Amino acid sequence: MLVMESASLTDLEYRLGKSKYGDVDLSEEVSFHGTTSAELYLSDKGTYIRITVYMDQPLFMEDLDSLSMWIDPESGNGEIQLDLFLDGDGDGSYKSKSPKDTRIRSLKESWSDRGMLFDEWNELDGFDLTYEKYGDKGQPVGGLESWRERLSGQKIVKLYITLYKDKSVSKTSAFIDYITIAGQIISFEPLEKEAIKDAPATVSPGKTITYTITYGNNLPESVDLVVLESYDPATYFVMAYPEPDPGTNNIWTIRSLPPGEHGQIVVKLATAKPSCKAEIRGRVSGSGFTSVHEDLSTNVQGYDVTNRVTLTCKKFNITSSATTAVRPIKGSILSYEAHGSGIYHSQELLGYSPTKIFAYREIAGSSAPEWLNISLSPLVFQGSWSARQSWENKARDLSWCESYHQTRLLNLSSRTQLTKSLTYQETASQFIGLADRQSLLNGAATVQMFAGNYTLKSKATAAWRNKRPRKSKAWLDFCPDPDLPEVEEEENESDDED
Repeated sequence: MLVMESASLTDLEYRLGKSKYGDVDLSEEVSFHGTTSAELYLSDKGTYIRITVYMDQPLFMEDLDSLSMWIDPESGNGEIQLDLFLDGDGDGSYKSKSPKDTRIRSLKESWSDRGMLFDEWNELDGFDLTYEKYGDKGQPVGGLESWRERLSGQKIVKLYITLYKDKSVSKTSAFIDYITIAGQIISFEPLEKEAIKDAPATVSPGKTITYTITYGNNLPESVDLVVLESYDPATYFVMAYPEPDPGTNNIWTIRSLPPGEHGQIVVKLATAKPSCKAEIRGRVSGSGFTSVHEDLSTNVQGYDVTNRVTLTCKKFNITSSATTAVRPIKGSILSYEAHGSGIYHSQELLGYSPTKIFAYREIAGSSAPEWLNISLSPLVFQGSWSARQSWENKARDLSWCESYHQTRLLNLSSRTQLTKSLTYQETASQFIGLADRQSLLNGAATVQMFAGNYTLKSKATAAWRNKRPRKSKAWLDFCPDPDLPEVEEEENESDDED
């Protein structure tokens, strides 16, 4: 059994030649394998016309164990010539100026020389022809077997199949089909060049991925073919056409598939869509040492989905795969923290879904002496309070950060909503100590710093309709708070920088 991994049913590509007085077209008039062949045609003024075959994967000369095609002469006594282009310097291509690259070609032979019959399919075996080195008459001519030994280590990258005009008649034409090169086959079927498995390069989370599987029979006889899909665990089956075998969602059995016959299967798989929803309520009060840190995020990391298909019959086993990147989701991140010692009270309401974060928080902290018992020697410790809250809306390129440091008293409440269509932030605070605020709204960056006894109130909103800003506004009220306890003179100094 032939086992191979391939992007398509053959590792060969071809180009059909065209000229002013000649042409190569795909024809369904006659065929040796399948329903289609290549028709080569030369008019009275034509000289030659050719088919160019390219190797997707360059082939070592010593691995060339077969080179043949079938020819059906139609008119004239045309001559056939084969040219093999080899890469000897390892750059993956043939260049005529490279002394290590080689081109060998067969001596021209007419249909009558080969004893071919008109209106019948005749096999031309490339190992029955005699070859010479192009541009070097000093090299001895010989059969393909002898050239395989002389050119061992070089790789075949291209093949010319050239038909030369019979000058004694007004028209020279022939059909060519079922070109075989080291087990790889070209039979000019419409789906032959298609990838065995095709899929979109990217998809959004929760969307459907459509795979197209192309199968075919390159053998000269009918086969029973089994198509087996291996689905990525990050997907789930939606539908397929034609339907899979009864009781399965990933197996298709094609009975008695004729030579050259091709077909396609369309499979739709869905990716998982983020669906988590939660509402969290909490309250805490006490005296002592406190440290709180929480993060919420609606960002979703991107990932790759890879599906594999296997085509199996008694004589071959071919596998192919396709990978689709599931795009990341740009969402929002909400983060807050508080730590210090003394009397502490907080309550919060958090709402979370794949597209929205909502948070309402209140904290109150004041410094008070706390006892530390170290080596049975109690110590009195009086610290300060620090708090920080920040959010970032990656979809809209907005951010906000508010920090409080070394505060003896801190009362803070905030309300936040983060979605693609609406970003909302409202805060109110009283503090004795230091504070700074940083924001990026509507492309404008703002930095504000405070030191002293302050009451702050602020509000910022930004909204979108479709893809354009609908409205946006921001304001801040602040003033030293006369009701707060006095601080030392150096702490009464304050800055407000915008």
